[in-house]
Amino acid sequence: MSALGGVPNLSQVTNLLKTPGLDKLLGGVLKKPFTLLAPTNDALTSLGSSALSGLSDPAKLADFLKGQIIPGKKDAASLAQSGVKTASGQDLNLSGVNLGNMISDDKFNIIPVDKVLGQ
Repeated sequence: MSALGGVPNLSQVTNLLKTPGLDKLLGGVLKKPFTLLAPTNDALTSLGSSALSGLSDPAKLADFLKGQIIPGKKDAASLAQSGVKTASGQDLNLSGVNLGNMISDDKFNIIPVDKVLGQ
């Protein structure tokens, strides 16, 4: 996740991903190729302070992140296809969501989004 470190508008999600024990709660989701639809700082702030503080619970954070992670390395075009599901098993709905510039690595694609999915 060091790729996120240089992206100022993703600092909140970067900090959330550093939560101790999170990797165990996410299971194998981050061990295989994946796509993270990373909410920007503004998107996370829009949740409100009580919802954000709730993400300090690692189990709640893991559930939240599973809704932002897509198994497999996807780009914007493949995310727009029907039938794409999040790691939590929900249908991906990008209606009204703006996608930012993709950050790519061997194991993952990270795409900034201006909204929290499933909210």
